[in-house]
Amino acid sequence: MDLEVKDVNGSNCLSRNESDRGLSASSAGVSTALASVLIFTIVIDILGNVLVILSVYRNKKLRNAG
Repeated sequence: MDLEVKDVNGSNCLSRNESDRGLSASSAGVSTALASVLIFTIVIDILGNVLVILSVYRNKKLRNAG
């Protein structure tokens, strides 16, 4: 349900639902893709850190700072 509102000057103003209609479908897809990439990156980062922790735990030579 779209509302058409007239302002003080008599010009037509579109409601928020009507003006944003064209962007909502594409922005939802972009948001989903971006969220998927960010989640994938976080998971890979955590797995990489776990692998580093395991290698330091198993190899005593890696425990020294210098």
